[in-house]
Amino acid sequence: MGIYVHVPFCRSKCYYCGFYSLASSSWKKEYVEALVREIRMRKNYLGGEPVRTLYFGGGTPSWLAADELEAIVAALEEHFGLGAVTEQTLEANPEDVVTEKLRLWKDLGFNRLSMGIQSFNEEVLRRMNRAHSSQQAIQAVERAARCGFENISIDLMIGFPGDDCRNWQEELKEVNYLPVSHVSVYMLSIDSNTVFEKLWRKGQFKPLDEDAMADQYLWVSGYLKSIGFEHYEISNFAKNSKYSVHNTSYWQQKKYIGFGPAAHSFDLVSRQWNVAHLKNYIDALNRGCLDFEKELLTEKDQYNEYLMTNLRTRWGISPAYLQARFPEFWKTAVSKWPLYEKNGWVRTDERRICLTEKGWLVSDELFRELFII
Repeated sequence: MGIYVHVPFCRSKCYYCGFYSLASSSWKKEYVEALVREIRMRKNYLGGEPVRTLYFGGGTPSWLAADELEAIVAALEEHFGLGAVTEQTLEANPEDVVTEKLRLWKDLGFNRLSMGIQSFNEEVLRRMNRAHSSQQAIQAVERAARCGFENISIDLMIGFPGDDCRNWQEELKEVNYLPVSHVSVYMLSIDSNTVFEKLWRKGQFKPLDEDAMADQYLWVSGYLKSIGFEHYEISNFAKNSKYSVHNTSYWQQKKYIGFGPAAHSFDLVSRQWNVAHLKNYIDALNRGCLDFEKELLTEKDQYNEYLMTNLRTRWGISPAYLQARFPEFWKTAVSKWPLYEKNGWVRTDERRICLTEKGWLVSDELFRELFII
C-alpha cells in the first residue's frame, strides 16, 4: 500500500510542466491545514492495511518549511502509521538541497530523494526555466550522499530542440561519476497549458521529430545500461535493483491513496481524483468535505489497465492470469503476439510477455490495438 502527497507550490513554473502546480507560496498555511483535515477524513481508505511506501511529489515538496513538512508527516503517522514504510521519497529541486534541510528530511524518515535535474546543459536549463545550474545539481547530489542518503534518483529529459547523442554522451558522463542509484528519463512532450505549448502553436518551438527522439531514447538507454543501470520501466533505470518501490506499486496495480489537490487514489475497484484547484480544495475541506471525482472500473477497464500498467515494466504480463481472469478479452489478444514478436516489439517465455525497448517506443499504438473498447 502506498501514500502519495501532492505539494502544488513552485518558485517558478517550468516551461514544459503540465502537472498541477502554482508559481507561488500563497495559501501554503491553508494548504497544510486542509491537507491534515483530508488525512484525518480518509484514514479508513486503505482498510487498515499497512503502508509500505510514502511519496511526496509536486510541485516542489523540498520548498516546504520544516514546520509544514513536520505537520504533514505527523498527521500521516497518527492516522495511518508509518512503522511499516520501507521507502519514503521526497522530490527535491537542487537549489533546495542544503545540509540543514537534508538533516530534517532524514529525521522525518525520508530515505530516498528524487531530484529534478532535467539536464546538465546550462543553455537547456535556461530555456526550460529551471532555477538551478548544472553545478548546483552536481553539488546537490554529492551533498545528499554525504548526508547519508544512499538512494538518490535524478530526472533527465530528452528530446529538446538541438539535442543529439553527442550532447548526451557528455551529459551522461556526469551520471557515471555521481552517487545515484536511479535515473528517470522522460521524453519531452507538449502538454496543455504550458509555455512550450503556446510557443509551439506560434511555430516558435519544436521538439525533436519521432525518429530522432527514438534514436536518442535507445542511445541513452544503451549508455545507461553500459554503466550498470537496468532498464526496468519505459522511463526508469536502476542500479543494484533499487527500483522505485512506490511507482512500481502503481504499475503493478496495488492500492494507494493520494492527498492534496489533483492527487489520485486507487482501491482496486475504483479510481478517484481530487479537484485540481487549490482554493476549491481548501474551501471544500474547510466545509468538512472533499471535492473529488470518482470512476468505478468495469471489467474492460480492469483488463485494459492491467495491460497498460504492467507492459510498462520489464516484468510484463502473465498470460495465465489473463486467461483465468479475463478469458473472453484475452482471446482477442492471443493472435497479435506472434506479429509483435516478429517485429521485435515483445519477448515471450512460458510465464511472461514483455515489451522490448523498441516495443516501448510504439507502446501507445500497441495499446490501441490490444485494448477492449
